[in-house]
Amino acid sequence: MLKHWLLASRPKTLVASLMPVVAGFLLAYDQSPDVSKVTGILCFLYCLLVQIGTNFANDYFDFLKGADDRRENAPQRMVSSGLIKPKVMFVATCLVFCLSFIVGIYIMESVEGSRFLVFVGMTSILFGVGYTGGPFPLAYNGLGDLFVVVFFGFVAVLTTHYVVILSVDLPWQPNWILPLGVGFMINNLLVVNNYRDYEEDKKVGKRTLVVILGRPFGLFLFICGVLISTLLIPFLVPSAWPTIFLLPVGCFAFLQLRKALISNDYGKVLSVCAAEVLLYAFFLLLGYLI
Repeated sequence: MLKHWLLASRPKTLVASLMPVVAGFLLAYDQSPDVSKVTGILCFLYCLLVQIGTNFANDYFDFLKGADDRRENAPQRMVSSGLIKPKVMFVATCLVFCLSFIVGIYIMESVEGSRFLVFVGMTSILFGVGYTGGPFPLAYNGLGDLFVVVFFGFVAVLTTHYVVILSVDLPWQPNWILPLGVGFMINNLLVVNNYRDYEEDKKVGKRTLVVILGRPFGLFLFICGVLISTLLIPFLVPSAWPTIFLLPVGCFAFLQLRKALISNDYGKVLSVCAAEVLLYAFFLLLGYLI
């Protein structure tokens, strides 16, 4: 049973919660090395819970819409396969989101942050549910990629930077460039999934950008994500210079995605992309701390 919940959390994608927190923490650390590491860890816990809640919600709402009924190359989904009951998944989704909100409130109070953070937290949860649920699900209307870049890039990085710098009572000096690279790097995980699921998504009316604009656009979007995060960002953000060494890894993943045909092929590409996300965080650490 525990294995089923672990799979429902989609572990290969959970690295997406770490990188924006690392980036935001480093932006704060760049202002002062005395920033609270505990606050940074709590930010990671918050982002992790929001992402797990979103993944649980996706599993539940995709089941209701029949989007997971025929997935030839995708990993098994827990609700559609009958391994987790729909009502149980719905309750678990609510519990995880509630827990994330509690953690967010604690962070806000501990650093005496602006009450606007409540709005940020509620919006993150609302869009996490609205990614595949609600009357206008983002993933079904070509807005999934925008959601990832905005929330995993700008919202997660900037909010982490804000609350961590408040831990030493310094003014927030936002960096609007680095979050762009973070968002596009993480979005490539979604691009791989949408490229893989093109045929099935088209049949069930899930209008991802890849479905709307075609698989060639999916490849274009992927390589754009690689070039923005590993070539443009190191040029515009001097402290992020080591991330340029990930350019060959991104190009390799792109070539592998072009050739992918079966589930195992896509699984390998997704693993490379997940590893690249972790390495991106590591190279950011090198750039800011050395």
